[in-house]
Amino acid sequence: MARGRWNPVVRLVAILVLAAVAASCGVTAGQRARGEQPPAADEVLGRELVQPTTTTEAPPTTAAAAAELEVRGGDGGDVERTAVNAVADLEAWWDEQYRELYGFGYRPLSGGLWAVDETSDPAEVPCAPADLEEVLDNAYYCDVDDAVVWDEQRFLPGLAERYGQFTVAVVIAHEWGHVVQERARYDAPPVIAELQADCFAGAWAAHAAAGGSDAFSIDADQLDRAVAGILSLRDAPGSVADDPTAHGSGFDRVSAFGDGFSQGAARCAEYASGDPRPYQFPFLRDADLAASGDLPLTGPGAADDIVDLTFPALDTWWAETYPTLSGGDAWDPMEGHVAFRPDNPPRCGDAVVTEYSLFVCVPDRFVGYEAVDTIPAAYDRDGDFAVSTLFATQYGLDALVQLQGSEGDAATTSLRADCLAGAWAAAMLPTDGESPYGLVLSPGDLDEAVAVLLSFRTAEDRAALGPGFERVQAFRVGVVDGAEACLAVEPG
Repeated sequence: MARGRWNPVVRLVAILVLAAVAASCGVTAGQRARGEQPPAADEVLGRELVQPTTTTEAPPTTAAAAAELEVRGGDGGDVERTAVNAVADLEAWWDEQYRELYGFGYRPLSGGLWAVDETSDPAEVPCAPADLEEVLDNAYYCDVDDAVVWDEQRFLPGLAERYGQFTVAVVIAHEWGHVVQERARYDAPPVIAELQADCFAGAWAAHAAAGGSDAFSIDADQLDRAVAGILSLRDAPGSVADDPTAHGSGFDRVSAFGDGFSQGAARCAEYASGDPRPYQFPFLRDADLAASGDLPLTGPGAADDIVDLTFPALDTWWAETYPTLSGGDAWDPMEGHVAFRPDNPPRCGDAVVTEYSLFVCVPDRFVGYEAVDTIPAAYDRDGDFAVSTLFATQYGLDALVQLQGSEGDAATTSLRADCLAGAWAAAMLPTDGESPYGLVLSPGDLDEAVAVLLSFRTAEDRAALGPGFERVQAFRVGVVDGAEACLAVEPG
C-alpha cells in the first residue's frame, strides 16, 4: 500500500515581499525600533506601511554534491540532488533517533529510491499503480516494496521553484516518517499517521536548522518558505478528518510540523487517535461552499462583510475574556476602526500616523488599517479570515498594553498578540448552538490565518523577531490552549 501521497489544493500559498517604508518613530506590530525604550501606553502599535504585496519565486539554490545513492529513473538534476542529500541525512538521523524512541535498531530502506515522470512504466513503479496519473504530482512511500517514490518532472521541481529547495527536503522527510511508521508498526487513523509524518519532518528540520546537517543550512526565510509549502499541500477546505485519504488541514499540518520542530521526535511518537485533534469540518451550507467560505471584504451592511463582522466579534470576546486575564479588571473597549488611504492617514493622539499600514491607536481607542492596498491584498491572497486575523493581532497588542503596560520585549509581545488572536479564533469555531459573536469560522479559515501570519512580515521583522513560523506556532497555542496560555508564550 502506498503511504503519504500528497493532495495539493489549487490555491498556492505565496510568501509575500513587503516593501517597507522607513519608519522614523513608533513600533511595528508590537516591536519597537531597535535601541528604543519599551513603548508607553500612548504610543502607536502597528505594522510598517507597505507597498502593494507581490509574490516572488524562491531564491536560487545551488544543490550540494549528492550523496552516493541511486535513484532509479532519476535525471541527476538539482532537485534530485536535494532529495538524495535529504535521504542520506535522514537515514543517519533516524539511525540515532529510532533506538531512543522505540528501543531497538533502525532498519535502512531496502527498496530504494524511485523518480517517475510521464514516460515511466507503471508496472515497474513501486506499488504498481494502475494509472501513472496516480503517482504524478506526488511523492509516496510504498510499504510493500519498502521504497520511496517521487515525481521528478512536475511535483518536486514545482515545489522547489515556488518554495525553495529545502521544501523538497521536507517532503522527503515526511515520507521518511512513513518509513519509520512501517518499522515501528504504527497503528493510528490515516490522518493521524499523516500528521505524525509531518511532525517527524519538523523534528528533522529542527536538527537541520540547528546546524546538525552537513547538507542543509537553514535560515528564517527558508523555514518560512518550507512551511508555506506544507500549507499549500493541505486537504481541500471542507474535507473531513475521517476520510481515509485525509492528510489534515493546513493548520493541522503546519501545527504538527511545529510540534516536531519545537518538541522533537519524542512528541511525534506520542501521536495517537485524538492526539492531536484535527481541525477539519465540512461546509454546512451550499452558499458557503460556492463562495469557498469567504464573505465579501466590504459590503453594504454589517451582516454582509468580513470587516464589519470581525470588529463586533472581537469587542464581545474581549469584554468576556479580559477580566479572566487581568484578575477582574474590565476591558477598556475600542471606540471603532478607521480605514484610510495611503495619502490620507489618520491621527493618533497629536500625530499623523504615516508609518504604518495596520496599527492600534492606544490613546484614541481604534484600529487603523490601510484599505486600498494592504488589507485587500491580504484578502485576495489568503481569504476573509486572513483579514480578521490581522485585526485580531492588533486587539491582542492593545490587551497586552492594558495588562502589562511597557513591560515585555518586542518579540515576546508580538508573539503573545498572535497567540491571543488564536484564542479568539478558537471561540469562533462552529458549535452546535448559535454563536454569541455573530461570526463563525468556515472550513479553511484557520489555514487562512496561518498563511497571513507567515507572509505578513518584512525581512527586517524576520531578522529582529524571528520567522513567521514562530507567529504560527504562537497562534496555534492560542487556538489549542486558550488565552491564559498566551501570557506564557516566549520566543524560540
